[in-house]
Amino acid sequence: MPNSYNNSANIFVINNTGGNAIITFSHEYSDEGVQTWQTGATTAPGVAVGPLVAGYNTGVFRSGNDFWFCKVQVLDGPNAGTYTTEGTLQQPSKQCTLESDDNGANLYFTVSTSTFYMFQQSGSCTTNMSAAKS
Repeated sequence: MPNSYNNSANIFVINNTGGNAIITFSHEYSDEGVQTWQTGATTAPGVAVGPLVAGYNTGVFRSGNDFWFCKVQVLDGPNAGTYTTEGTLQQPSKQCTLESDDNGANLYFTVSTSTFYMFQQSGSCTTNMSAAKS
């Protein structure tokens, strides 16, 4: 994370898919480079992965936008398959902006096969998950 950010938050993603899954997610503040979380490790239902330390700026002359991407590969259970938000790991496209209230916080997002929820102290956002095309 570049030292130029004046805020950061620790992002965790909880597996709410109903099966064991591999979760990958990313964050980009404005156009300053993508921060990614990807380990390839299997995550049990109800368990969180992370943290990804998301850097961002707030304040006069330092504001920008935050963009997110999530991919989940569900390995078993009733919803086995691969699901993603719009965008890609290297080009996250769902805007959900972190604010000063989120600085230093542990933020727990959730992913299911239908929705990626971004719970923030400053307000929350959601976006749809879609089955990945083969």
